[in-house]
Amino acid sequence: MTMKKLYNKAMRFVLLFLWLACSHAVLAQERVVSGTVKDENGAAMPGVNVLVVGTSNGTVTDASGKYSISVGSGSRLLFSFIGYTSQEVAVGASTTVDVSLKVDVTELSEIVVTGYASQEKKDLTGSVGTVKMAELTQIPSSNITNQLQGRVAGVTVTGDGRPGQPAKVRIRGFGSFLANDPLYIVDG
Repeated sequence: MTMKKLYNKAMRFVLLFLWLACSHAVLAQERVVSGTVKDENGAAMPGVNVLVVGTSNGTVTDASGKYSISVGSGSRLLFSFIGYTSQEVAVGASTTVDVSLKVDVTELSEIVVTGYASQEKKDLTGSVGTVKMAELTQIPSSNITNQLQGRVAGVTVTGDGRPGQPAKVRIRGFGSFLANDPLYIVDG
């Protein structure tokens, strides 16, 4: 092989390498996409999770429902919020993506909200008690905590009888050194 042929092959290899490196850099370029998330009534939604599908890159909407996130070409954004149907949107060449989320109507008896997550009631390992409003109105009382007495297993309601003092609600005893106040969820 002559020196000229060897030089031509080396140059082709270098040019091919540079072309591949440049095309990869062009394809992998990231840009910033921003927008607003609103509910179906047009109200801004703060705290909506915005995630680039297939990555761990995500953000949360601010108090006015606005977000800004860095995405690559061909990316898809996933918008999710508890109580609303998740929505996946292809970004394409857009730099602005506005989304309107719809309420996900689910019966409260099937889903239990625990902190920032939700689980089906059948998969929950703890105890969940539900009291219907019709049961509470059977006992005439101006204090709703007094109306809970005897309605859910393991719940004890005590009060010292002083006017204006709230009753104490304890679940499964008084053995905790920390606060063992219950979490109330009022639906509707």
